[in-house]
Amino acid sequence: MATKPTTRPSGPLGGLRLCVAEVRAYPGRVMGVAAACALTATGVGACLVLLAAVGGRSRPAGSAAATAAADSQDLLGLLLTLLLMSAVLVTGSTVALWTNQRLGQFAVLRALGVTAGRLRALVVADVALVALVPSAVAAAAGTVPAAGFGRRMLIERELFPAAVDLPSAGQTWSIAAGACLGTCAVAVLAALAGVLAAGRVQPIDLLKDESLALAPPRRSPGRLVAGIAMVLLLCGPLVVLPVATDMPPVLRGALVTGLALSVIPTLAVLAPWFVPLLVGPCCALLRLVDRKAGRIAAAGLRAAPARTAAIAVPVLLSVGIVLCLLGSGATIAAAVRQQTEQALRADAVVTAQPGSRLPARPAGLPGGTAVAPIATEVTPPPDFYEDKPRPTRAWGVDGTALRTVLDLGEQQGRLDELAPGTFAAGSTAVASQGWQLGQGVTFGLADGQEAHLRLVAVYRRDLAFPSYLLPADLALAHTPAPHADLVLLDGDPVGWKSGPGERIAARADYLDHLRPRSVQDDLASRLIVSVVAGYALLAVANTCAIAQRDRRSQRAHLRALGLGRGQLLRCVVYEVLAAALVGTVLAAVTAGICLVPLARAVGLELPTLDVPWTVGVLLGVLVATAVPAALAARPLRGIRSQFAAGAE
Repeated sequence: MATKPTTRPSGPLGGLRLCVAEVRAYPGRVMGVAAACALTATGVGACLVLLAAVGGRSRPAGSAAATAAADSQDLLGLLLTLLLMSAVLVTGSTVALWTNQRLGQFAVLRALGVTAGRLRALVVADVALVALVPSAVAAAAGTVPAAGFGRRMLIERELFPAAVDLPSAGQTWSIAAGACLGTCAVAVLAALAGVLAAGRVQPIDLLKDESLALAPPRRSPGRLVAGIAMVLLLCGPLVVLPVATDMPPVLRGALVTGLALSVIPTLAVLAPWFVPLLVGPCCALLRLVDRKAGRIAAAGLRAAPARTAAIAVPVLLSVGIVLCLLGSGATIAAAVRQQTEQALRADAVVTAQPGSRLPARPAGLPGGTAVAPIATEVTPPPDFYEDKPRPTRAWGVDGTALRTVLDLGEQQGRLDELAPGTFAAGSTAVASQGWQLGQGVTFGLADGQEAHLRLVAVYRRDLAFPSYLLPADLALAHTPAPHADLVLLDGDPVGWKSGPGERIAARADYLDHLRPRSVQDDLASRLIVSVVAGYALLAVANTCAIAQRDRRSQRAHLRALGLGRGQLLRCVVYEVLAAALVGTVLAAVTAGICLVPLARAVGLELPTLDVPWTVGVLLGVLVATAVPAALAARPLRGIRSQFAAGAE
């Protein structure tokens, strides 16, 4: 009568033994998942603590505290979503890699009598234990400090109510525990593909060649179908819409930015099919850089295109998101600055300090002119692009006085014709609405009433200034609590008497300290870039480190054939850097497609990049590829140790 094998892992202790053995034998495999889970638990816990703090009390509608609370909730919700999505990406890809490398071990367990269901349960327990320990430590030690840092940063940018404190200790610890358990659940869900792959291993796989058992997976038909669907459903409409419609240049440029953010994940899905096409130029470059080591590295690139794609995809994500998202913001900011410099004729500008407002009718400037545009808003009629338009920023001005301090670039009509019953509009709004000079338009005003006005002037510098100009008396009569947006001084500013909360700056000083983008938009963009690029670089480091284990015998044979330690090190570094170069080139092409039309649409010859962040992410790519690969490969070891490692 057959007896059950006594070596079968069973129960929680079996999963614990498998996890401990994996950590002791190959700690590099689990470091990526552990780091991703620790960062996710800390970030998710801090976001939930801040959300609990800001959502724990009601505030008067329309107050500054309510606005700051809403802004912080939107920002924290966005960050929370990005953390979870990025954690799934890193954890899923890393677990898939190390599961593929353990197929031989799983085949042994199947031969010893472990069922497919039990094997899947062991892998789930393995992943859960790997995620639980770092998540628990990070949630316990990092949630409160991270939440405190986030609160101070948001308060400095006026995106969090200063009077709101963090929740009680009991609520904070409950949130930290929930973040820890949620992170473990996310890790297990992200690893389901690897779990299912482990259960499909059969004992007969032991008879196969190890290199075949550990070979990278083939191109998946399902992935190809998903990529084609993304091309047709995401990228296709964004390409056809600007061509098929008479879209204003600025909207067309903004749509191209959305196209780039759709192209990046589409390229990531279809990478196994087109990345091999870029390997040839990289191989030629390697042979030029280093005649011997470069030729060997080029052979490695050609032999494993799937490994090259696995490194290039997260590099594409990290570099592409920085170039496209921050580059579009920097390009818009440069265009706003250029338009402001071209338009501003005033000798000095008076602005309000945070928490203060300028009076709607300020005192005049002795010996000069003081022009105070009234801050208001109007709701334009629906158009082709927006069925339910939102209120839009506008100014109430005296057109004749405004022309002395500001040149808005009049295209049609004249601003000095702005009189009761008329309005002026920027070229973007006029193009999107299809208006003609002299046409009557019905607007919704700031107090909810409507006014029928006639278009008397069209100006082109509407990116840096409001899209609509109303007569000053109309804005004063229909704006609740009217105030001046700023005061433009034409003359010697010494005679200006500054009131409380006012700040006066000469023209040059005002332009030097101009902040074209809002604090919330700028912070949101950098949070998106930090989270996505950070997790993508972590995925790069994991891939470069884990992929080196399957090549121990190759390195040993290269050393036996006379390759020196330095040459072997260069082979390892060349190969991963060439794969990273493929991803960087794809990101640069995508950014060019995105930013060049945007720059032309806003009046610039070339786009502007966020240089510090771009340089920072490129250095991050260099470190995340070369350092983990070199540490995992250990190319400086002797020949005997190389052969001993290859035989493990």
